[in-house]
Amino acid sequence: MNMQGKLPRLIASALLVVIFLVLTRGSASAAERVGTYDSRLVAFAAFWDEGHQARLQARMREARAAQERGDTARYQSLAKELAALQHDLHMQVFSTAPIDEVLAGLKDRLPAVLRETGVSRLVSQWDEAALAGVPAADRVDVTDRLLQEFQVPASRLRHIEQLRSAPPLPLERARLMSQLNQL
Repeated sequence: MNMQGKLPRLIASALLVVIFLVLTRGSASAAERVGTYDSRLVAFAAFWDEGHQARLQARMREARAAQERGDTARYQSLAKELAALQHDLHMQVFSTAPIDEVLAGLKDRLPAVLRETGVSRLVSQWDEAALAGVPAADRVDVTDRLLQEFQVPASRLRHIEQLRSAPPLPLERARLMSQLNQL
């Protein structure tokens, strides 16, 4: 066979190799590693973080002071704010409510967490809709890494492990229990 007969085969083979490389490269780059986390544990750790506790205690002192000086409007406003914080915390710790404000509080540190864990974004492990298109092989549990961002007293660490092993309440049930003061 002369060179003219081999040339079309060579070109076809080279094209196949190029197509194969493009396809395999495309699928490798399309795989996104997503960091998943147990939002209940992260919310619990954020609540017991020393900085959060200091801010919370200051708010509570402010409410008591308003009550003592007879500033009913300020006291009621602060009491309402603290009750809403408690409700939100219960929904986050005992159920699967989003923890957007907790993650927002970590915004300066999240790029390092993403880099260290090799993920491109974070999604709660309870957010089925956001994880629907993410294969299990592309999910990385980053819960423990996120927990490292908080200064949790040693006395509270065992509670994190207890939460880890308990299933969350369905969100609607938790809301109802909260309204009935059962949480």
